[in-house]
Amino acid sequence: MNKLELTEILAARLGITHSEAERMLNTFINIVYEQLRAGEKVNISGFGQFSVSHRAPRIGVNPRQPNQKIQIPELNTPKFKAGEAFKAAVKLRKTTVINDAGPTHTPPPAPSIGI
Repeated sequence: MNKLELTEILAARLGITHSEAERMLNTFINIVYEQLRAGEKVNISGFGQFSVSHRAPRIGVNPRQPNQKIQIPELNTPKFKAGEAFKAAVKLRKTTVINDAGPTHTPPPAPSIGI
């Protein structure tokens, strides 16, 4: 699924226009960017946590010339840790439905045994 498909589904489920859904998604993404740049974490209960992982500077090996050492600069990288409900929904192949009361899980249909 890409961003266009996601905004189309958001628009259909929320009963809003495609441009409103795109604006909502872009706003969410920008809020996450802003919070991470400010050194904050973004925790969405049951879904997961966005954070920044800091990698210290280090000495590495040049892949083209393995005998040559190179300095790798420090780096901040985005990190996402899936929440328990997210992991369970994927692991158990259940359908997860989010409503106003929170996530609910619908088990997959029982396999047909052809009797």
